[in-house]
Amino acid sequence: MSMMADTIVLIPGAGLPTLTFAEAFVMVSWWKAILYLLPLVVWAAIITRIYDKHAARFHLNRERWNILHISLGVGAFLLGFLMPLPGIAGFLVGFAAMLLVLGIDLAVYPMIANKDERVPEAHKVKIDFSAFTEKKKAKAEAKQLGSSELLIRGPDKVAIQPPNRETPEFALRLAAEQVVLRAMAARASRFELAPSGKDNTYRVVHTIDSLPVPGESIAGPEAIQIIDFWKSSAKMDIQDRRRRQVADIAIEKESDKKKIRLTATGVQGGMRLQGTFDPDLAVRRKKNEMGFLTPQAEEFDRIVGDTTGIVILATPPGQGRTTLFYTTMRGHDAYTSNVQTLELEVQDALEGVRQNVFEATKDGAEFSTTLRSILRRDPSVVGSAELPDAATAQEVIKADTERTRIYVTLKSDSALGALMTFVKATGDASTAGPLLKGVVVGKVIRKLCLNCRVAYQPPADLLKKLGLPPDKVTQLFKKGGQVLIKNKPEVCPVCNGVGYHGLEGIFEVYALDESVRSRIAAQDWNGVKAELRKRELPTLQQAALRKAVDGTTSIEEVMRATAEQRPAQPAQKKPEPAPQQS
Repeated sequence: MSMMADTIVLIPGAGLPTLTFAEAFVMVSWWKAILYLLPLVVWAAIITRIYDKHAARFHLNRERWNILHISLGVGAFLLGFLMPLPGIAGFLVGFAAMLLVLGIDLAVYPMIANKDERVPEAHKVKIDFSAFTEKKKAKAEAKQLGSSELLIRGPDKVAIQPPNRETPEFALRLAAEQVVLRAMAARASRFELAPSGKDNTYRVVHTIDSLPVPGESIAGPEAIQIIDFWKSSAKMDIQDRRRRQVADIAIEKESDKKKIRLTATGVQGGMRLQGTFDPDLAVRRKKNEMGFLTPQAEEFDRIVGDTTGIVILATPPGQGRTTLFYTTMRGHDAYTSNVQTLELEVQDALEGVRQNVFEATKDGAEFSTTLRSILRRDPSVVGSAELPDAATAQEVIKADTERTRIYVTLKSDSALGALMTFVKATGDASTAGPLLKGVVVGKVIRKLCLNCRVAYQPPADLLKKLGLPPDKVTQLFKKGGQVLIKNKPEVCPVCNGVGYHGLEGIFEVYALDESVRSRIAAQDWNGVKAELRKRELPTLQQAALRKAVDGTTSIEEVMRATAEQRPAQPAQKKPEPAPQQS
């Protein structure tokens, strides 16, 4: 072969054609190179801009993931480029094989990462190209709505347009939005704006993982305007500043959409506005998501499996009573039996269940008479979401509990306390005791943030004090609040530096046998306590400690959550008055 300045000449004897330099330089069609390069660029952009940053933020073995991504990317390129098939068929097969490998790589990461408990729901990776269209649409709407950050829709689903940005009404809208935006940023499940009790100011309080956290203070006149804005958005009567009003609105911030249940009512010193984010989702949990320990789940199934008698469901205020109530009601098949509830306000739809709402504003309406009316319809299961008075308790024990299972919810922090509260409300222990078939009492406990929790070796004296075996418990966890990003401590992006993220239930669950019922009827509360201990089922504190041992929560949180619990004291008979001397 010989080479000239502008021509490469092959020896004719070799039987090969002569190629010019320009012809030899382009050995692959340009459009094929671009077609190969395009998916690789898109793949690399997703890996570097989304997956790598996501793995680094939530400590998901970033190095291993990068090795996997690079290996699959190189493999995909070689598979497509070196496909041993001639002609256009080889190109198409190789190109398809490369797309397949790259697609598998892009699909595997979200499938695995989204299951990791360190990744909160709001930060799960979603590969949905329709989101680009929605985002573009949201941006267009935001542009149309000026600089307002939230798209607000009233109960009629119609967007509430912001006023002209030069007007005082626009400034009010921004101030009202900030109340909600700050609550969202703080991961609050609820916010409340109410009088602080001094200096004619209002205070915003966020409920974060069941605990109230004070927010900003707002001058009284401005706070009233903000409350009126949200009442107007929810189509409430602005002029009525005393009556309790409830309505749902929807808000959107880019792709983040939430429902807010607004409750406005008059209070001493002014008005109070409460907003609950996604109230239906907050109370919607399956049994295996509640936090029952294995023996408690088995005992719970035993209670629900019996369709007769009365069962008490109890928690302290604000500790998940509605969630426990709804989860229990879902344990019954509403399509093969007549299941009904009586509630002050429906928090979530129970499929197949007839949910009756007590209308307190009706003339002559009483909770007890409404419950009596429901019980006369021959239902299979009835759930009373409240026990407001003794009359309601008496209606419960008068019902035909041989044909109907009745659930009653009340406020208590122990199984023994719940039983005593119910029996006292009935005023007839001898009748109520034999009808009781079970009691379930729960509390919520904060879960440690898996992204920043800190492991430590507990001292032996602490374990001894808690009744934990030192030879088996070699590691516990405490809250962190910070993570190392590029060897620099920063506030944890998952929990916002709190150290906790999410809630878990702790429970006491007891099916009541004949021996316990007879002691309840006799108001032998020491005997009831002894009988429950014989069952060797976990108490609230024992359940909490087990969750500390498995790393779900911390010892500090166990002590906080169970500190308010007080052992129920047996009722003491009043001494009979001394006979009068004649």
